[in-house]
Amino acid sequence: MFKKKPAIKPLAPLRSSEKRKVADKIIEQYKIQVPSDDEAASNADASAQSTSTTPSLSAIRASLLPEGTVAGRFETTVGPKLKPLRGTIYAGTFPGEEERVLWFRLEQGPGADDRFYPTVYTLWRHPGLTPLLHTPAMVMEKLYNGADLMTPGLAGGPPFPKGATAGAIVAVASTDKPSVPTFVGVCEIDVSSLGEVYGQRGHAVKGLQWEGDEIWSWGPPGKSGVPAPDHINGWFDESQGLSLEVDEVIEGDLKNLSLEDNAAQPVEEATLDEEPVQDERVDIPEPTTQEIDKAFVRAFLYYIHKQMKSHPQSPTHDISFPILPTTLISTILTPYIPLRTAEEAQYYNIKKTSWKTVKKFIKHLHKQKLVQSKDRNGGETVIMDIDFSHPLVKEFVPYKIPKIQPREDPQSQVATDAQEPSTYQQSTGSATEQTLNIKIVYKPVQKLTPDLFPPLSSTDRRNYYTSSDISKRLNDYLAAQEPPVVSKSNPRLITLNPFIANNILSSSRREDAQFLSRGAIFRDVLLKRLISDATLLVPHYAIIKPGQAFEDVKLKAGLGPKITVMLQRRMGNKVVTKVTGFEPFGIDASSLAEELQKKCASSSTTNKMTKDTMEVLVQGDQRKIVQQALTGRGVKAQWLEVIDKTQKKKAGAS
Repeated sequence: MFKKKPAIKPLAPLRSSEKRKVADKIIEQYKIQVPSDDEAASNADASAQSTSTTPSLSAIRASLLPEGTVAGRFETTVGPKLKPLRGTIYAGTFPGEEERVLWFRLEQGPGADDRFYPTVYTLWRHPGLTPLLHTPAMVMEKLYNGADLMTPGLAGGPPFPKGATAGAIVAVASTDKPSVPTFVGVCEIDVSSLGEVYGQRGHAVKGLQWEGDEIWSWGPPGKSGVPAPDHINGWFDESQGLSLEVDEVIEGDLKNLSLEDNAAQPVEEATLDEEPVQDERVDIPEPTTQEIDKAFVRAFLYYIHKQMKSHPQSPTHDISFPILPTTLISTILTPYIPLRTAEEAQYYNIKKTSWKTVKKFIKHLHKQKLVQSKDRNGGETVIMDIDFSHPLVKEFVPYKIPKIQPREDPQSQVATDAQEPSTYQQSTGSATEQTLNIKIVYKPVQKLTPDLFPPLSSTDRRNYYTSSDISKRLNDYLAAQEPPVVSKSNPRLITLNPFIANNILSSSRREDAQFLSRGAIFRDVLLKRLISDATLLVPHYAIIKPGQAFEDVKLKAGLGPKITVMLQRRMGNKVVTKVTGFEPFGIDASSLAEELQKKCASSSTTNKMTKDTMEVLVQGDQRKIVQQALTGRGVKAQWLEVIDKTQKKKAGAS
């Protein structure tokens, strides 16, 4: 709600009577326990002998509204139609801290209810003031951009807090910091009664205030907001052993957090390394047709989700079109169906679905406007395109894919080697094994602010956005335009306005000239145009090594480095394999050369190329062994570039 800066009128100190009145309303609203008259008298009598552990009413009031609290009216706009919203903010200074906004009240406009809402600063000082919900770190990043918390994004339950009923004020914390709420909102559904979030849709919590918004930033001149602490006692009882399991890791952002053993490790890594699910020979209840249908659709969404994360810079996210029916089943669907036992594989067959055939399944996806399909000669139906901005894609929340112990019967084996393709680990027994990730983010140029992006400093880490962040901001911008630019008959079609025509498109580009002449462009084409143009969004990358967080890694310009594996002829007809560019991935030249010498049974050497770069040479065409050694060190195939210079040029070639 405070994503953009509100207009705040001059603040004035609260009179003592007014401050008591406001504090008493807060105490009543949040049902804060206060001592009775008898308890207060008893505490007063005992104060001369010992310090009472029960706070007095005046102490509770002072903790909610500190001495010197000021108040002032504010005005802002909300919603796509920018409806005005007015209210009051209450700012004060907690002991030992700076002056910050502690409470706000919505009094006139959409959502006005005259209740007192705490800011994150108040929540950090008053554990347990509201029910506390949790969400994965990746989802929290979306909340910081102004999104509401969707039901599939809830973590740590069921059961959920009893107080998280419809209309209740709640706090939300990331699973990375489960005891530190950084988001304040209102439940739009009865979260406490949810039996599961798997397969659910819709909004769960409407966001009002969060770490990073304009209310959080308000404070003394020249000072920004105060970052959240790493831990707060009282919000989250670690002795309860609550397990906040997150079923997906996106470039190091999501963690499988188990507070019982106090360990945090990426879920993909845990999924591959955990004890295999024992294939006990018990009767497995056959799933219903509806459950099988749901599993197939979610498997398709999971594949899209993975590709969008692994290849954000590619317009098609490295998906090759057309997608044939055989490819759809073997490569896209099968690896992402969460089978708990090998026996379940017999049920999750396309013939067990309501569609019965792959062709009808593709037609169903086409009808949902998730894909564009085409019937080829001979009756084969293929997928020609995917709508990456479809609501089902954007709202999809990954789930855990268990590793299954294969049975001896080859027909009942389940393909497990493709379950988590974004993190590669090879069991070579080498001590050099590690898991690497490259995260690509984009920094907008000045002409895109403040329409699409807030005007932040170039050194501000929040000024770098993932492709999904950019998609969200573009959709928010398009939805907020007056007059509307989104076609009512076809939401993918966008009418050009001056900002899009002048700041994103260019008449000097041939493709853009066609859109400018038509006065319209497709939403997905506009997004691809925005992300692919380095003059609009400057790409940066971070190589995240084990034990590192994205925030701790220095960003570098570009789409990420590549390791070059080059085959050359030297000293007549001898072939050598040269490896360069491995330093950014934390690979030691001597260690790599020693490993290649053993595996290739050939001599290997290291040479210094520049001050900070080395090359490793090994005799013979060893490209495959080199690739295996590098992937065993966490380097993915897409980060390798193989160049063969041993091929002789054809006669007559210039």
